[in-house]
Amino acid sequence: MKKFTLMMGSLLLAVSMVFVSCKSDDSEPTPEPTPTPTPEATICNFFTIEGATLVQALMPEATADEAVQAFMNDNIIPGGSSFVTLVSEVAARKILVGLKDEVGYYEFVPQTSRDYEYEFMVLINQNIELPEGSMTIQVAIMDEDGGISQVWETTVQMLEVGTGALQVSLSFDNAKDVDLHLIEPEYLDEYGYEASFYSRHIYYNNSVSDNGGELDLDSNAGCSLDYVNNENITYNDSLAWVAPGTYKVYVDLYDNCDPEVATNYVVVVSYGGVVIASKAGVFQVDAPSTYNPIDEDYVEENEPFLSFTIGDRGQKKVKSFEPAPMTQSAIEKEASAAHK
Repeated sequence: MKKFTLMMGSLLLAVSMVFVSCKSDDSEPTPEPTPTPTPEATICNFFTIEGATLVQALMPEATADEAVQAFMNDNIIPGGSSFVTLVSEVAARKILVGLKDEVGYYEFVPQTSRDYEYEFMVLINQNIELPEGSMTIQVAIMDEDGGISQVWETTVQMLEVGTGALQVSLSFDNAKDVDLHLIEPEYLDEYGYEASFYSRHIYYNNSVSDNGGELDLDSNAGCSLDYVNNENITYNDSLAWVAPGTYKVYVDLYDNCDPEVATNYVVVVSYGGVVIASKAGVFQVDAPSTYNPIDEDYVEENEPFLSFTIGDRGQKKVKSFEPAPMTQSAIEKEASAAHK
């Protein structure tokens, strides 16, 4: 099991210096020293934290003995997210999150605490570039006395996925078979008929919609664990059609591989490179496996986890996409469900 947790604290000290001249009054004034420019923060090229303040400085060093620990996914995807759980030995006045070898860090006041446990969400930039394929995240807190805790570090690996004009991503904080479903808006096909529900439903058993939306990452199929703990839907083909209307997102706990732990998850929606919706949820301890393909009746009877609307900007459909062959993950899910 993995949890996403990041902790940060920051202490800024302002020091003013007065320069006194030893020369007589008729001497030339001593010029003020040229201030050293502050390096531009680069951490924002990698990820952001909603509601946090970006500090244009290196991550501060520890000034206190307290330790912190964060739990988060070992894997990230461009345009994705990470749910973080931070555990501290003392109360946190602020949480600080930085990136090793990069300038800048985020600081924010935690909103909630349970026995010095804090939760927050990290949003990964769509255009993130990691030549080495990984990055090392740093977390610390500022305690009530202004001390900075020991800095906790973890290295996360980046997986390549499609982003495109529209991207819907799901991340979850431990290894279970959690499924992402996207229902496209209703529309008329090229023959003037209503498009079928199946052709508008993107999920593990229909990975490509008629409009070209594609599930290009599916994780932990049937509890055959890969520990990726991310799923992704992208409209990455230049011919894919992002139809105007309201989209519905469902998140399903297909198979609870470890019922003794809760599972936190986050859905992020980006359109045109901008995050337009995000929401976190949780499957509690002992949540039942559903083995649920989420059919048309289910959608009619149940509210989506998240919905969003794409405006009509004159976008046109120029081709239809053939259904993709059944994926290996879908085959594994069917096989596992048949033996339940």
